[in-house]
Amino acid sequence: MAGDSGRCTLRWIVEGDQVLGGIALRHEGNEFVPWAGHIGYGIRPSARRRGLATWALGRMVGEARALGMERLLVVCEAENVASAKTILRHGGISEDAAGRGAVLRYWIQPGGLNT
Repeated sequence: MAGDSGRCTLRWIVEGDQVLGGIALRHEGNEFVPWAGHIGYGIRPSARRRGLATWALGRMVGEARALGMERLLVVCEAENVASAKTILRHGGISEDAAGRGAVLRYWIQPGGLNT
């Protein structure tokens, strides 16, 4: 098999017997990180606007901290205002202040404040 996708921690967001979404933490060395980020998540449309993504991102940032990861790239589509707000709530710093392009890239420092 060509390439190594690297390690990844996956978590489902479940309520009762229904899957509401999921989140993934791509560990260092994962070939998808440069374009997809360290963390990717999605919430089903019927479960949005309940704070699930904010909660899940916070948990995954904590897992990254426990793994010793110092800097996390989180990516979202430029028109996805809700996702951008979720990332900002966890201290995301925009890589491109002008916000050009179809994708926004943010950096989060799991160990503390972004500088």
